[in-house]
Amino acid sequence: MKLTPHNRHILIEMPDETEDSGEPAAFLLPEGYEKPKSEFVKVAITDCTASELDLGSHAIVPRHMIQEISIDGVIFHLILDNYVLASVE
Repeated sequence: MKLTPHNRHILIEMPDETEDSGEPAAFLLPEGYEKPKSEFVKVAITDCTASELDLGSHAIVPRHMIQEISIDGVIFHLILDNYVLASVE
């Protein structure tokens, strides 16, 4: 399935953030506990044709502004071009 962004939205790909060090914890944590994530994330740019920005292959964006859309079991991530803080090659 192909999703085409419109209205200045940028289709992005989220990084794989699964972290399993394999080491036992020094103390017990509650079930379902997750380590807090950083406020910003580096994402891969998939499609930015709806935006007037000249972006590289990656961008730095605020994590809380990423929109997650699930269509027929396929998950897409979009962000409005106003929220791109920096582009990274």
